[in-house]
Amino acid sequence: MAYYKNLIPVNDTGGTVYIHQLEGSTKGTFYVRVKRENAKGYFRKSLRTTDESQARIRALKYWLQVREAEEQNVVLAPRNNFRSLMKDWFKHREKTSPSLTARRAIIYQFQNYYEPYFGSYNVANITERSYIQYLNHHRLIKAKCPNMRKRPTIRTLAVEQQNLRSFLQWCFQEGKMRTRVDMRNVQKNEHWIQNPELVDWDKPQRREMVSMDTYDIFRRYLRYVPNMRSRDTYESSYHAVSRRRMHFYLLSIYNFTCRAGEELLNLQFKDFDIVQAEIDDSAYYMRMTTTHGKKVKKRRGSGPRQLVYYSDYAYLGYFKSWVEFLQENGYPTAPDSYVFPTTKRKTKSSYHKGYKSYIEWDGSYKPFDSQSAARQLRDLRPKVKAWAKKNKRLTARIAAEIDMFSPYSVRHVAIKQLITTSEYDFHRVAERCNTSVSMIENFYYMYGDKPEGRLVSKHPTPLSSNTRKFDDSEVSDLINLIQAKRK
Repeated sequence: MAYYKNLIPVNDTGGTVYIHQLEGSTKGTFYVRVKRENAKGYFRKSLRTTDESQARIRALKYWLQVREAEEQNVVLAPRNNFRSLMKDWFKHREKTSPSLTARRAIIYQFQNYYEPYFGSYNVANITERSYIQYLNHHRLIKAKCPNMRKRPTIRTLAVEQQNLRSFLQWCFQEGKMRTRVDMRNVQKNEHWIQNPELVDWDKPQRREMVSMDTYDIFRRYLRYVPNMRSRDTYESSYHAVSRRRMHFYLLSIYNFTCRAGEELLNLQFKDFDIVQAEIDDSAYYMRMTTTHGKKVKKRRGSGPRQLVYYSDYAYLGYFKSWVEFLQENGYPTAPDSYVFPTTKRKTKSSYHKGYKSYIEWDGSYKPFDSQSAARQLRDLRPKVKAWAKKNKRLTARIAAEIDMFSPYSVRHVAIKQLITTSEYDFHRVAERCNTSVSMIENFYYMYGDKPEGRLVSKHPTPLSSNTRKFDDSEVSDLINLIQAKRK
């Protein structure tokens, strides 16, 4: 190969060790190349000498080190330490994991907990025993793990450990480890923990259900309360778009009974279709097809799996208003544009002596993420509570529900409404929500009576007396708005 210059075999190594120089090198430094015994590839290392005889001696020493390391299942290779491989694994997960929220959580865990302890480790040296040492002498000691704000639950530790096992499994598949790490679950081996008082052993409680009244208060507040204005018109535009986006976001979760994360937020306009109802040819509803979220997995040989949701009839009007609002404010609505885009706000860059410094928006539209949505709702809770009190709609029950209201709550409210007020039985509710009947029975049956003997054949729910019907011209205009460039 042109890469090698003076490729010389080393005696008594069975043709597995060579020394060489690099083509184009003026200094003439020798390097060693050792073939791996039980895997593909080579070990390479600079011998830091230009003398051939000295290079042969150092190559033999290195070969003996490699053989001994491989016998002990320790892999010697460049960039084989935990810190370097961790960064490569992040890039791998960015390509394979559909959930942005999950990736952010894993990055936080590794950078704040694992890297300070295992950063310089050779990944082949990480075992169950070393994990137990990390757990007791680093993770559960606040002085050595300053990013720990509170006692972790046993469930949190189990999730973190599973992420570590996934990382080590990837290292094994990439040939960085000779053997697979056999690490038992910390949740099933609680005796590993030397100081039990440092762990929160309470099992997570089921989230409380919020009522339709609380959801209606949030919906009305976001729709009708005037936007907060500032002296900066640019910031006023930001608040207007942000408020309307949150309003449409909650409406979308409720009408599709879909999950509130990437399953919805990563959608583009091309993922929506307008469907004519079979029970009434003057009524239309929307069909949403998503390839994102935790329930979307790849099928063998058939590409990405798709989940399909159907809206109620009223959603068509909400969708049309949102599209028109985006176009009025200069946001793209092409088929490949995001339905829930980030707002065109100046990016905060630094603080200096109490003054904010901003840089201009870079012009890119990215999807709104679930963490930002949850944070925005948390910030709205006191304002919504004050508004409800002013309008004499605040009770002790609603006040408590406002304090725990989240995007996750809206899907619960929607499913509860399907169970208690629609003509759907449990099987049809599960089908509409893309979940299982057991999940409906275990988590939602307690909130309403089970509908017996009621089953409708088509999506969505039957027309109500107050449902607005769109004529053909209105539907045609909306189709042109969102599908004009679709091939």
